[in-house]
Order: sequence, then C-alpha cells, then structure tokens
Amino acid sequence: MISFELWLAYVATVSIIVITPGPSVLLAASHGMSHGLNKTYDTISGDLSANIIQMTLAALGLGAILLASESLFYGMKWVGVGYLIYMGIKQWLTSPQNMFKLEKEKSTSTKKLFITGFSVSASNPKAILFFAALFPMFIDPALAKLPQIIILGITFIILDGSSLIIYAKFAEKIKSWLESKGKANYQNKIIGTLLLLAAGALSLVKRN
Repeated sequence: MISFELWLAYVATVSIIVITPGPSVLLAASHGMSHGLNKTYDTISGDLSANIIQMTLAALGLGAILLASESLFYGMKWVGVGYLIYMGIKQWLTSPQNMFKLEKEKSTSTKKLFITGFSVSASNPKAILFFAALFPMFIDPALAKLPQIIILGITFIILDGSSLIIYAKFAEKIKSWLESKGKANYQNKIIGTLLLLAAGALSLVKRN
C-alpha cells in the first residue's frame, strides 16, 4: 500500500497537472463543443486507455528507451501534431451550412472518437517519461512497489478523467450559449482553433 500522507501529496501534484490545458484537454473541449459531453466520453476513454498503456510502459522501464531514441520520441510527437493540424484546418474550412450535418455524422462514430482520443494521447511521448519520473517520487521503497504503482495509476486516471469531463462539459455549455445567441456559425471556428492550439501544445513537447 501507500501512506495516506504521500498519497495526498500525489493527489495535489496531479490535480495541478491535469487542470493545466494540454493537447488532451483541448481535444476534449473541442469534442465537447462539437459532439456534446455524452459522446466525448468516448474520446476521454480513448485518452485514458492510452494513459494506462503509457503507465505500464513507464513501470516496465521502457521510458529509458524512449529517452535514448530521439528519432522515436520526435516521430511520435510530430505524427500527433500533424493529425491535430489536419483536423483543425478541416474544421475551419467547414462551412456553416454543412456544420450540423457533419456533427450528426460524427456523433454516430464511437470508434472514431475513441481512436482520436487514444491517438492524441498516445502520440505524446513525454507522457511515458512523465510517468517514469513521477511515480518514483511517490513510491515508498520500503513497501511493495506494484501495489503502489497500481494505486497511483488509478488515482491519476480518476483525476485526469474528471478534469477532461469538466472541460468537455464547459465546452458543451459554450455551444448551447452560442446557439441561443444565434452565433452557432462560430462554433466550427472555435473547435478548429482548439484543435490547432492542441497541435501547438504538443509541438512544444521536448525530451527534457
């Protein structure tokens, strides 16, 4: 197990991290606005699934391999950046007349939303290094390592998932406000901007 005091310190640290806007937060916000919170749960599930894999890789010590391979690190990153730029530009170029039709089509694709959330999170190579550096700070070497990693991992998933849900819900509220003000045509521009900002945030990720 893990001491309660150490766990509280971990919760405080992670809470600050997950509320800071990054690629996954901006993606959740854009999907919250374009698809609503209920469908964005699919995006969030994809994101958290990638986090679980990243935690596992970090726990297995594979973060060192990623740190040693510059080409792998930046290759993963730029694939994600390119994907977000593509989606952002596509959203910007969507005409107001076709926006609601596209929303209806996209909202039926649970698989697509999951894959998008997974891809954006998984393409952030810094996450593996982050978990590899974060976990040891809150693990008591006198206790069994695996139970502590599991507790820290579950805690992170809960806090991160909650943060993404809050951002998605807030974006959904903005969408409703725009529609009530007769400014729904701005929606796709805002969504496109959020996606491009997510690309920008991911592009700034460095190895150290």
